[in-house]
Amino acid sequence: MEDNKLTGLNRWLSDFLTPVNAPQWPEEIPHEVDSPVGRLRGSRYDGVCIFRGIPYAQPPVGTRRFAPPAPVQPWKGVREATQFAPMSHQSGEGNFSEDCLYLNIWSPEVSSAAALPVYVFIHGGGYVLGSGSQPLYEGKHLAQQGIVVVTLNYRLGTLGFLPSAAAYEEHGTTGNWGLLDIVAALKWVQENIRAFGGDPSCVTVGGESAGSYAVSTLIVSPLAKGLFDQAIMQSGSLPNATAVAPENVLSLEQAQKKASRFFDKLGLKDDAKGLAALREVPVYELLAISAQSTLQPPQVAGFWPVPDGHVYHKDPKETVAKGEINPVRLLAGFNTDEGSLFVPPDATEQHYISLIDTAFGDSAADILQRFPVNMEYSAAARMNQLITLGLLRSGLYLYADCLARHREVYVYHFDYIDPDIAVTGLGVVHGSELKFIFNNLIDYDTWSEDTLQIAHEMQAMWINFIKYGNPNPSDMPPENQQWQKYDPASPQEMHIAEERKMQPVLDWSNVVFINQRLQRQR
Repeated sequence: MEDNKLTGLNRWLSDFLTPVNAPQWPEEIPHEVDSPVGRLRGSRYDGVCIFRGIPYAQPPVGTRRFAPPAPVQPWKGVREATQFAPMSHQSGEGNFSEDCLYLNIWSPEVSSAAALPVYVFIHGGGYVLGSGSQPLYEGKHLAQQGIVVVTLNYRLGTLGFLPSAAAYEEHGTTGNWGLLDIVAALKWVQENIRAFGGDPSCVTVGGESAGSYAVSTLIVSPLAKGLFDQAIMQSGSLPNATAVAPENVLSLEQAQKKASRFFDKLGLKDDAKGLAALREVPVYELLAISAQSTLQPPQVAGFWPVPDGHVYHKDPKETVAKGEINPVRLLAGFNTDEGSLFVPPDATEQHYISLIDTAFGDSAADILQRFPVNMEYSAAARMNQLITLGLLRSGLYLYADCLARHREVYVYHFDYIDPDIAVTGLGVVHGSELKFIFNNLIDYDTWSEDTLQIAHEMQAMWINFIKYGNPNPSDMPPENQQWQKYDPASPQEMHIAEERKMQPVLDWSNVVFINQRLQRQR
């Protein structure tokens, strides 16, 4: 049984986390397109045109390391776009490079007259792992439903988020290089996607995990205004990141002090001279220092985005509360057991107490009193519950409440166990909804009719939202729509399991309790 558990979990982790490129489809045939930046040679297969490895910014190397991305330069002749480009440096094995700012496009109709809805997906991985070319994010099946799909790479880890004070003096921003990459990709989409059949006035930006955090940041960022009209947040939002990354979610001043310590490890100062020297340090030396951490799981080490007052406000919670955001339509939700993947196998009550102390600070005693370890709840069960509530769930309702004042909002609770990992006992884990949405299923032929139906229904709901701003079928009258709009006065969500139904938000009193405690953290 243990071997079966490991096999199932390892298979899922490989699909979800391993930084590998998706394979090309067999029998792809060449297909060319003229774009504003130059002619591209991609391929066509199964009714979808695929263009891989398109540069959306200049390589962030040399003086462009730890700096905002520069616009890509047009090229002459035909550029090959049949292979995925390198990914940002990260742990593991893969095709890594600092020259990583590329995107990929799947389109059912490459014509400037097509004007199809566009879905830009931002990958997860804690801002330290992943790429837009992972097999899990293969966009063919979504594109076959009549939308243009875009995935992208952005700078990760230290290369993507080092909050240098000297860089702030130089550029007026710092610590958000990866987010600025995503903004640059969205600007590229606005300027170029029409050539690939997309409608730049109908762009939905979505993401999962760190990708969802990024989407929530774009919603509050003035730099992203007008770059998208709809958003999908799957498992994560900016105001709640402290629940598992308290060492990363810092004020600008705190982040710059942390960066200064990073410079110190290389014998440098965080000034103009030190920054120039850091830009010449071999990347493997930077990665070696970045890998040094004394944090214990489920806490995450490294650098994360910074409220620098340029990319986003110094207090994003206040920004959301005041409604000073980009007023987009929103689809957002969570999975039942988001936290289980991050709980150490040998979790003890002390692990749990340590997590609560670091995540909730002065409110830790309140949390431990309300969520004690006892005969009913083990330390592992409580860690799963609090990581799910605090890190990947509660914050989405702050966005839902705020955006519901302006536009339509739809909230979901995904509660269907992935058959590939059912034997592990981890439940409905973080990220397990992705293969259903993209309809990229492992061992597709062995899945039950119920599982295939869930995949069909979930993909249809996402497609409907991307096309129409409503996850219900476009021809369904409002009085018959199964998925109701979110109402802050009576919060409900779509429960997605073997049977879909609207229901009151799960554990609403706990959601309110957690959000009240997290809002105290300033």
